[in-house]
This record gives sequence, C-alpha cells and structure tokens, in this order.
Amino acid sequence: MKIYFLGPFGTNSDLAARHIFKATQCNFIPLKSIEDIFEKVALSHTYYGIIPFENSYQGVINSSLNGLIDYDLKITKELNFKITHSFCSKNVVIDNVTRIASHPQVFGQCNDWLKRHYPSAEKIVCTSTAEAAEMAKHDSSIFCIANDYAKDLFDLNMHETNIQDSDNNVTRFLVIGKMIENKGKDNKTSIMINLSDKPGSLLSILKPFAENNINMTRIETRPSRNNDFQHTFFIDFEGYYEDDKVAGLLSTLEQMSKELRIIGSYEILN
Repeated sequence: MKIYFLGPFGTNSDLAARHIFKATQCNFIPLKSIEDIFEKVALSHTYYGIIPFENSYQGVINSSLNGLIDYDLKITKELNFKITHSFCSKNVVIDNVTRIASHPQVFGQCNDWLKRHYPSAEKIVCTSTAEAAEMAKHDSSIFCIANDYAKDLFDLNMHETNIQDSDNNVTRFLVIGKMIENKGKDNKTSIMINLSDKPGSLLSILKPFAENNINMTRIETRPSRNNDFQHTFFIDFEGYYEDDKVAGLLSTLEQMSKELRIIGSYEILN
C-alpha cells in the first residue's frame, strides 16, 4: 500500500502519516505539492494520501480544499495532530544566532518567541521544516525551527522545544482515498452543497441540522468554481452517513440544493 504525503521526509505530514499508518508494509512516498498527492491517489484504490487541511492557528489550507472540490476522492480518516516546534542546529551550544530557517507558517506560529529571543536574526524561508533541518545539518551557522522527528532524522541538537506561541497549535490532517470506508468509533461526515444565491438560502440548510439534533462542527463558503450565481458550502458534522438521522438529513438537504456531494464519512483518530 502506497501512502503519499507532503514531503520531503521529516515534515509534519510525514510524521502524521506514520502515526496513522503504522503497518510496516506501507510504502511512504513524499511529494512536492498537495495537488500531486490528489493526482497520485486518483490512480488506484490501494493509494492513500495525507493532506494538511486546517490549522487551529492559521485556518484552512486552500489547496487542500480545492483538491476536494476538483477530484472525486473521499476523506477516509481524520487526525487532529498537535504540532510542536523546536529550535535546533548541529551545534552543541547556542552561539551567535544570526540566521534561522523554517517554513513561513512556522515563523508565524513562533513569532512571539522569535521577537523575544532573536529579533535581529535573518529568517531563511524554506518550503518545509524538513528542508530547514537539512540546511542546518550542512551549515552550522544556520539554526532551524522543526519537529523532533526532523531533528532526529538530520542528527541535530535541540536547544529549546515547545516554542510555538499557542499551546493549542493543532493541525487537522485528512486521509484521502477512492472510497468511503467502514464506520469507526467516532465519526464525522463532510459534504459539499451548492445553493442558489438568494436571501435565506443559508438559513434553509442550517435548520435541518437543529431539527435532527446533529452537531455541525464546521461550515465554510466560497463562490462556486462552476457557476457565478451559486455558492458552495463545505459542512462537517458529527455522525456516519448511513446512520438513520444523518441519512434523513442528507435526503432533506439534497432536495433543497442544486448539488450535494458527500466528500467523506470517516473515523476521527486520536
């Protein structure tokens, strides 16, 4: 079984993939972009992809959301993964920190710490924290912000950990595949629904959730990519799509919409 993730090796996506798929027979393969992951997974029922979808600190990742619109793939699992950032280098002790490498989102997530400790240091922007760790491995003048997995992978020394500004820095990772899988212990369903752009259209689709006592966990809207006069809503809610209450809800929403597509009905992993 092939598992594709946003590479290179040592990224948080790599770490999340290994947390979800613990089987030794899995072949973990890094790719350069989220779009590449969707393209690969679409080729076979034995391929899965791990995509970062949403960060508690910086919101939804648009390229992941666009992939769910453009490809006929399903979310098969969800993992809310706590992200811990560490300050590392190949040096044994910290001395004269003038250059720090990391991903731009990570710089944002560690902004307060950086301003307190190294406000004058040059920020070297990298495509991933793993790339930053590899740079630090080959150049002792470069310090990096990366995860502990990358630290070990590139044989770096940790100078300080948990440097992120928020203790609740969580990234929601999704597993994508070709088919909806069996019901798990705790489940969530995600749908995409297109509505006519007219007064009351949003209210009309919210009421059935309350009437069926189904907890909506997330809603997002954006203009439809296919029609200038419709809006596309992305809704996550608790429950499995074959549950009686959820099946009833979906039937009601389908009658009210221009288009309704189940993006996934999946287990929430710990």
